[in-house]
Amino acid sequence: MTKLRKSVVVGGLVVAGLFGAASPAVADQTQDRWVNLHDTVTVADGIACGGRIGGVTVSTDSLPGLLYIRLNATFVGISSQPGVVCSVAATITWRNLDNGTTGSWSAVAAGSPIDFPAEPSTHLATGSGRVELTLTTALPHVPSVTTATVF
Repeated sequence: MTKLRKSVVVGGLVVAGLFGAASPAVADQTQDRWVNLHDTVTVADGIACGGRIGGVTVSTDSLPGLLYIRLNATFVGISSQPGVVCSVAATITWRNLDNGTTGSWSAVAAGSPIDFPAEPSTHLATGSGRVELTLTTALPHVPSVTTATVF
């Protein structure tokens, strides 16, 4: 191999290595789907508490068939315990519209306009497809329905 040919080959390998190092690894990228839960207006535990519970869902292709849920609440009023924010038991009832599976999850949601002490979260094993989520509480409320697509 001539000296010029060796230089061209080595230069080509160096350039190819630089492009390879600068290229992002496609296999390591994940996709996420975020959907905000529609607010549920509700009465909360306490002398005079009420407000809203909302939240977010996240589906990622790295965890197929699982839907992450996180609730947050904003309540105003007078709780039954001084220094403690208002709270209420909330339930997410879900139904996969594509495969027919169903389930539910319950947690206590608490909060005030300036403090969010409890943002309960979980992963729901819904399976892949369109999932309808209904958010209700244990006290008088206006339920909300949200649909999310799970990888």
